[in-house]
Amino acid sequence: MAIDKKLTQDIADWLNTQRDQRDIEHGALMLLKLNSNRFLYANIMRRPDKYADKVEYELRKHLRIRLDNMTNADVVRLEAKVIPAAKQTLASPPAVVSTDAELPKANVARGRRADHDKLPAEVQALWDKNFTLYQTIKDLFERLKAMEKAQPCDRYEYLKLLDDADKQYRANLENYDNYVAPSAPSASSPTSTAAKAKSPTENAEDSTSRDTDYRKINAARKTLSKYKKVFANAIAQDDIEKAATAKKKILDSVDAIRSAGGVVGAAVTNELVGLGILMR
Repeated sequence: MAIDKKLTQDIADWLNTQRDQRDIEHGALMLLKLNSNRFLYANIMRRPDKYADKVEYELRKHLRIRLDNMTNADVVRLEAKVIPAAKQTLASPPAVVSTDAELPKANVARGRRADHDKLPAEVQALWDKNFTLYQTIKDLFERLKAMEKAQPCDRYEYLKLLDDADKQYRANLENYDNYVAPSAPSASSPTSTAAKAKSPTENAEDSTSRDTDYRKINAARKTLSKYKKVFANAIAQDDIEKAATAKKKILDSVDAIRSAGGVVGAAVTNELVGLGILMR
């Protein structure tokens, strides 16, 4: 069933109206269209003032789903895909390298590469990030188990976070496992000879390119820092549209940093996870 875009806009307009100017009866009617709960609708119509907060809370839940172009049926299908995938991920937790010399395999961690310590820092970081992501997946999975009888609109936010976390976890693991170090050219190879024979102009171009990348990384880091605060404030104020815009700015900044050769460290990654933002 297609999303009624006019209803979505009406809900957003209603929520953006000052609380003391909202038509609670109109809000109740929109809620009835969404959940078909005539008993709740009747109670709201009898005592609009008493149920004003309830109407706002319920409409915000539904708006989050509709802004993502999802119906309740879509949420059910999402759950049927996400829960088994997360369960599979949780069945194989990442292993910590033990430092206990008495253990027979003290320096072996299941899944960790034998050459881990020789990998570039950004590749090693993928392994470290997955410890945090694994705990996030576990926490969300357990929360959803406890919400087994809740409505799809109540479970959606956590399902989406779980889906994002599990996809990021799997992508990190794939990139970590498949990383191949570039072969260093021999001293006599054409590549090496050409590198030594670079003209001053070519060297200047390389330097300019590095400076450009450096500026791009710095600019993206500033944008990232700014919109982390904007996102946190928007969430605190329950401003969904502002939060969505800030989240896009954050993810675009992360992409820009990576594209320019920069690395988003574990501290920033953990901070974003804490905000409910999982990097692509």
